[in-house]
Amino acid sequence: MITVGIAPAWRFKEETDHGSRRLRNVERARVVHGAADRRPGRLKEAALALALIVLIAPAAFAQTYTVEIRPTLNDLDVGIEQVAKSSMLVLRLTNNTDQRVRCRLRYDAPPQTTFRSSLNVDPGRTAQSVFRAQRKWFAVVVEVNCEARP
Repeated sequence: MITVGIAPAWRFKEETDHGSRRLRNVERARVVHGAADRRPGRLKEAALALALIVLIAPAAFAQTYTVEIRPTLNDLDVGIEQVAKSSMLVLRLTNNTDQRVRCRLRYDAPPQTTFRSSLNVDPGRTAQSVFRAQRKWFAVVVEVNCEARP
């Protein structure tokens, strides 16, 4: 007689069913009786994880570095406002004079290379300069040098 390597169906089902008899009974009770989940701790764990994400997420997007602005305005009425985020620094320059102003900006944020920018701001207008992080910052020093344009 030749034996073929096929197991009977009942044996195959037992080998693939790795659950215990108690687990099968719990699953049957859930399906038949509509019983609630017998693992109530899972809902509490999920709620706790969601609460942690909600509380920690704003801190991840917050500013994690210091900003020092060194202005040289040459007796011009120019307002400087910083808007700092975790991956970029935005400087808004407002010209409150009656003449056009040119401002040269120099960003120094080690270990990133020094970045230079220049803005021409019309009278009564606001212009902004954006400095994006390419590496992790700890401190940013911005030198602002403004002078009147003819």
